[in-house]
Amino acid sequence: MTFRNVSPGDVISGGARFVHAGLKGGEIVVTYGKPALVKSANLATQAASWGAQNPILATCAVVGTTGAVVLAAPGLATAPIISSMGFTAGGIQAGSAAAAAHSWIGNIAAGSAMSVGQSAGAGGSGLVIVNGAAQLGGAAMSVGSASVAWVKAKL
Repeated sequence: MTFRNVSPGDVISGGARFVHAGLKGGEIVVTYGKPALVKSANLATQAASWGAQNPILATCAVVGTTGAVVLAAPGLATAPIISSMGFTAGGIQAGSAAAAAHSWIGNIAAGSAMSVGQSAGAGGSGLVIVNGAAQLGGAAMSVGSASVAWVKAKL
């Protein structure tokens, strides 16, 4: 990339404008950041207080929200789990839990949990099964926590 007809004065002028914009941004943060931080801290304190007074409902809220996230985006939960077990795109990772299980099992039968794990790790059709199971669990978490909260409200 070449720059034609750019003088050192142009570079210095542009740099000065950039620094000035940064300073102006800093003034905005100082002006509006502190009230926002105070409001956030107050909201967090109120939420913690409510959670301490209503531990069952707070737990239901956390579990229900987690279930809804897993239902909507199961890969957020399944990808780290599959990877940590040792199922990777290149196959089973040496020294992993999956490698230990594979050495204990020996030959892997088609359709087994181990073959589904291998397929899921490689991004194959096993991923559909694993994500579907996670979504089923997420739905159960959401419905179950809503049910517990409803029963708690009725008692």
